Amino acid sequence: MEAAFDIDNMYCGVIERGDIFLYESKKGEKAVVVLQDNVLNEGLSTIVCAILEPREKGDHVFANEVLLVAAENGLGVDALCKLYKIETLDRRGIIAKKGELSSERLFDIYRALDINCGRFRDNIMDLD
Repeated sequence: MEAAFDIDNMYCGVIERGDIFLYESKKGEKAVVVLQDNVLNEGLSTIVCAILEPREKGDHVFANEVLLVAAENGLGVDALCKLYKIETLDRRGIIAKKGELSSERLFDIYRALDINCGRFRDNIMDLD
């Protein structure tokens, strides 16, 4: 009988909001930051993440992106957290934890996510 999991490649540690991981899928490896609540991370087989992409010199950082410098992300290169590229991923694809964000940087991600989802407009619109 074939094993259902490749235990050698599977990350078996705790997954928390703000953690940065390498994720492996059929399309290759990518870096992600966990957005999902810690209670859900404990019980679900999936995690909601934002995609991180290497920042090229001169790339503009938009309001719905957050720059994560190499010194704080564990990836060895500056990366853009793209809050318009959110995916629900099978946790079995997580292969390595690379870092974790400070609460200040996570707050920057929340602000960018609010901008991406239009939540900032909800406070000024009359919804009556």
